[in-house]
Amino acid sequence: MSKPSGTNYKKVLLRAAVGFLVAVSLAASVRLLSTNGLSPAVVGEVVVTLYVSALVIYGVFWGRMESRRFRVALYFGVVLWGGERFLSGNESVLTVVLILGGMAMVIRELYFTE
Repeated sequence: MSKPSGTNYKKVLLRAAVGFLVAVSLAASVRLLSTNGLSPAVVGEVVVTLYVSALVIYGVFWGRMESRRFRVALYFGVVLWGGERFLSGNESVLTVVLILGGMAMVIRELYFTE
């Protein structure tokens, strides 16, 4: 009987940590909805949280973090995050950097990589 390698333990620990963090972010989204109602800012934040959670699950549990599709979806998530911040009234430098930087990364990934 062979002993499992350290890599298997790392994958299991990574998946457990990701599962825990996704569960915490989903619980925080439910709590946010229950305390603040269905205001546009809250709905935007919950949608971005669900999108990022689904993306992380896709990348970690299906092993797709190295794929082009994952990177484009991740960069689009950065644009969504910036858009959500802008629509909720946060017009800071970080918001502009998230939107423009995310768009630049999407364009670079789609048109300038092989």
